[in-house]
Amino acid sequence: MTIAPVVPRSRRLRLPEALARRPGLLLLLLGASCAVIAWLRLPEIARDTFWAEDGRTFVSAAAIGGPGVIVQPYAGYLHTVPRLVAALVVLLPVGWWALATTAAACAIAGGLAVVVFVCARDLVPWLPARVAVAALTVLAPFAPREVLGNLANLHSLFLWALFWIVLSRPRRLRTAVALSIVGFFGALTEIQAVFLTPLLLLHRRDRLVWAARAGLVAGLLIQIAVTLGWPRAHNTNPGIDPLSLGYGFLINAVMPLAVPQSQLGAVLAASGPLAGLTVLAVLLAAAVYAGVRGSRAQRMLVVAALSGAALIFAADVETNPNGFYDYAALAPGQLRDAWLTRYGVIPSMLLAVVPLVAVSIALARRREHVALRWTAAAVAALSLVLVLAQAGPQWTRRSEGPAWTPQLAAAGEQCRRDDELAFVNLHETIGWKVTVPCRYLLPAGSDPDS
Repeated sequence: MTIAPVVPRSRRLRLPEALARRPGLLLLLLGASCAVIAWLRLPEIARDTFWAEDGRTFVSAAAIGGPGVIVQPYAGYLHTVPRLVAALVVLLPVGWWALATTAAACAIAGGLAVVVFVCARDLVPWLPARVAVAALTVLAPFAPREVLGNLANLHSLFLWALFWIVLSRPRRLRTAVALSIVGFFGALTEIQAVFLTPLLLLHRRDRLVWAARAGLVAGLLIQIAVTLGWPRAHNTNPGIDPLSLGYGFLINAVMPLAVPQSQLGAVLAASGPLAGLTVLAVLLAAAVYAGVRGSRAQRMLVVAALSGAALIFAADVETNPNGFYDYAALAPGQLRDAWLTRYGVIPSMLLAVVPLVAVSIALARRREHVALRWTAAAVAALSLVLVLAQAGPQWTRRSEGPAWTPQLAAAGEQCRRDDELAFVNLHETIGWKVTVPCRYLLPAGSDPDS
């Protein structure tokens, strides 16, 4: 019988210490966990349902047009990562296309959470707060509604990751190169990366910083050239007035941090903008504390997060104006059904960073007054509870289908009956159609005339 040696208590590694010694394992666990969370936040039917451009534009084009569609602009700019994913999806059996698209989008979201975690190291040094910042990639309250688990709005998550890449200060060349690659493909997917250009003035003498930014800058230059050559169609709807814009920001970016999607209408009808203004006041108080106690880099992070949240929301709404953004004209009863837009998701994530930075600063300052440290801990705990309370599966704009898999048998039969039929149209969300070549729906080697 062999007796295992007794390891002295001083030599035993606790889990945090073990992960600190194996950073690759920590990043793998974080990325995998975030990908799984993204998947689980979507209802089962939503996972098997194409959302908007995913089916009609990306997967359909990949099935019909071949590799050349990867560099094809859509709506005024390139969508390189969605195009690449769609090109891989159509190599799978047709019955897997919707599920594979959702799974790939969730996996990419997990990977982007890792990017955020790596880039936030110096700005959010307290590990739990940094994990929380990274987890916002998939835990943002309204993200399942339209952003999570699809390719059409994957560009939003890339914008979130690019924000952190621009602010990061990598210490190793290999880290800078990896971030540069992510930045290149991110910029080739999200034209709004142009909003990050003022942040390029930060740390401009650091060579490793520019190594990390090189891909983003190169991708952005290509994206701008494409936008100028193939401009987006102009929206002819009247613009949104400033009061509605501000109210919409409260509803879609501020309130989701404290009010679940299912309850937001009722809270709006009962209190109007009061609940949103209360949450905003807490955020601004955290911003003031970070501005007074934080480092120069942390102060810049808070300023960039607050201004970026307002800029992104305003730019998105004013670029795509519509009558349902006229929030200021809504009566209390109408506010119950106020339109909730995906344009608030990334601004909401940027706002959520502010209290996490403030908490990280307070807990790092050991000479800070004990009451303030306890207040910071309470704010961190409350923020965590409010976000985690909304972490489960939510209603999404895909929650009513139509699911992809149940349509395939009838579509295959239609192709089999008509030997001259080259394509069939399957249904997806918002009344759009997905055009699928019959060769994908017939068994390999089958004879349509049989």
